[in-house]
Amino acid sequence: MIKRAGSYWETGGQATTADDAPSLRNAVQDSGPWDEDRILGYLESGLEIYSTMGAERDVLTGEEWIVGSGSLMTDGTWLWPVDLTHYVRRHHVALPQEFLDHIQANDYTVPVVPDEQARRVFQEEFPDNAPDATPPKAAGFFTWYVPKLDSARAHQLLMHLETAGLSAAHPLTNALFGFCETPAGNREPLMGDGSALAAALGDGRYSEIEFTCWKGYDQSLTGTVRRTDETTQSITLRLADVPVPDREEAVSALVRTLDQDAAVCRGFVIDRAGVSASQDWDRVLVGGGGRFTVWPDTVGILRDRVGNHPELADSEPTAYGPLDVFHRV
Repeated sequence: MIKRAGSYWETGGQATTADDAPSLRNAVQDSGPWDEDRILGYLESGLEIYSTMGAERDVLTGEEWIVGSGSLMTDGTWLWPVDLTHYVRRHHVALPQEFLDHIQANDYTVPVVPDEQARRVFQEEFPDNAPDATPPKAAGFFTWYVPKLDSARAHQLLMHLETAGLSAAHPLTNALFGFCETPAGNREPLMGDGSALAAALGDGRYSEIEFTCWKGYDQSLTGTVRRTDETTQSITLRLADVPVPDREEAVSALVRTLDQDAAVCRGFVIDRAGVSASQDWDRVLVGGGGRFTVWPDTVGILRDRVGNHPELADSEPTAYGPLDVFHRV
């Protein structure tokens, strides 16, 4: 039976039905444990088995917006709402000791959740007759790293996405859906059109920006642009949002986008199934080093960094701008 964390009577949800459901306010602490950052990394790296496009305000402050509120994450043993990451980061909410012990026993790395196990978790949480249930999604992604964006380069990025068939504003309404997050964890709704998104992407106040990227009128991918350090930003599009028959077309569109700025790309990862989602790609590709132990489909590494990775010694690379590109065999 799946174990649950992060369900409180103030936030409601599938699991919060008992009269004795715990109070979120009672779980708030003045500060978190010494390893809170690593715990947050674990919570963020779970497999998302139920996704919503909604957003809810922080129930404790009534201020910050929590994007995707109601979505559910799992590591195959525990299940928790996306909201929990916000409340741990913002309010240092205490987690059940059993869950903390489990995270530490996994060395703060979410294990790969096989499809069959993900289906069992999903079916346990949502009975077959649940009207709003949707099938679990693989956590596939496409991430690339670029020099820090200013508004002009951000506008150019959005134009390249548009040229490749991916629009940051809905093709019919020209409206955005997204959020901007400050380094302190405060989230603000993203309002306006594509120019507003370009301005936000070039605004140094924000550490992360999440937006919906449209492929046609009825398909969308979640896009996230995140500051990895003072000089570099990562751009991630979540492939799991695209139906499997259309996923290769989405990957091709993203490759075309990447091609437009190949000369300045500092690294990229394509992982259709998300098997390497828990890998610290920031550190591997643009940080202080570190080996990767789980192969994605394709990874591009700056040529002068390849020698730091003995795990690549037996692989034949393909040149791509300043990168060497390796494929899983």
